[in-house]
Amino acid sequence: MSRRTICFFALGLTLTLATTAPAAEHEEPIVIYPAGSEPQPPPSPVCWDGPIAHLGEVRVHSATKTVTATGWVNQTHGAIELLACGPKGKVHECVFVLSVNPIDLQAALLLAGLKGGEPMPDLGKGPPTGSPVDIFVEWDADGDLRRERAETFIWQIKEDAVLPNAPWIFNGSMVKEGRFMGFAEESLVATYWDPYALININHPAGANDEALHANPRQVPPYGTPITMHFIPR
Repeated sequence: MSRRTICFFALGLTLTLATTAPAAEHEEPIVIYPAGSEPQPPPSPVCWDGPIAHLGEVRVHSATKTVTATGWVNQTHGAIELLACGPKGKVHECVFVLSVNPIDLQAALLLAGLKGGEPMPDLGKGPPTGSPVDIFVEWDADGDLRRERAETFIWQIKEDAVLPNAPWIFNGSMVKEGRFMGFAEESLVATYWDPYALININHPAGANDEALHANPRQVPPYGTPITMHFIPR
């Protein structure tokens, strides 16, 4: 028996039509989900390869507790609200895109020993609380492997300077009305304080959505593949 699922998006509703081969008496009913309430995928199973745990596209190195994900350069200049997001996130204001399931990334960060704090009340309302984490970005620069702190890719407009080195904060995303908001928004690492993001910037500039830009002096060319490392402090 064959099976296929077709999704339609219209008038704020998602129509999921499940069909099976002939046998009309066994046809499944049409299920209509209000937009935003569609079933969400579960976390990927944890698969171990020696000392490395794989959760979908995310890796956890058990010896160092380092969490690793891959992606690409999405924005080289202009205002930003995010250091990293998923492919369906706010890509118009984000330096890097990571090709991960946000549920897997949060699970991996928890597996590495990070703990979330109290949720922030709203966008721009902070600071975030939770475990500190350092973030590094690696990429191939004309045959040379470069590795830099995440802060170096961010420019402070008022100070006309690179963001100073400081740990980021794993606040952890939240479940709201039955939805894991990290998956709904795909906001992974925020530079403008965001209660739905997994990680937030640990700097007062997080209160201002116009304070930070991508640093064109440091960000690699658009589309450059990158690897992002999250290391608990």
